[in-house]
Amino acid sequence: MQIDTDNIIQRLAGALNGELPGKNAHKIMMPQGRNLEPLAKTEPRLSAVLLLLHIDSDALYITMIKRAEYDGVHSGQIAFPGGKKEEYDDNLRMTALRETYEEVGVRQEDVKMIGKLTPLYIPVSNMCVHPWVGFHRNIPLFVKQDKEVQQILSLPLGGLIENNAIETDIFEGINYRIEAPCYKINGYKVWGASAMILNEFIEIWRNSIEIDKD
Repeated sequence: MQIDTDNIIQRLAGALNGELPGKNAHKIMMPQGRNLEPLAKTEPRLSAVLLLLHIDSDALYITMIKRAEYDGVHSGQIAFPGGKKEEYDDNLRMTALRETYEEVGVRQEDVKMIGKLTPLYIPVSNMCVHPWVGFHRNIPLFVKQDKEVQQILSLPLGGLIENNAIETDIFEGINYRIEAPCYKINGYKVWGASAMILNEFIEIWRNSIEIDKD
């Protein structure tokens, strides 16, 4: 099967500029007891992540990272490259690109930005994360930022789209033990905010992208 890259980018861009599934998609992968609305009295901090797609051997992949182990709630979790907006970032699109370069070494000039998903509030950090979608026309030459990233993952999109990739598990960390749905693929479990963001993207993909088979 040969993938028509330009067709995918065009159709995905159109879908991302239309009505998004948003919170309905988020709720499907929402951990037990999670709230989608801000509860803190202070304004949420802003951050951005990048869902980076690329093709390898006529298959589509999405880039994720396994966070480094540290004394914090997100230690060791599977996530998208990204981080908080800094004062010198012109906008959240720039934040997503800058953080992706810093964490996995992908240069912004090598990424074609396609659009953005629904912002998601993360209660534990009082953060509002803005997910962006981009496409790398080549196989990325990753460079890992060792302080923040334990491993860079290229996960096959087809495996994530399969319905049997979703299961429920118990996740434990510093000051929490949570039951949550997750995407299971290649021995990794994607849960929490990353799974909620991923699920919105997958719903858009299912509804908007069709790849003809030879």
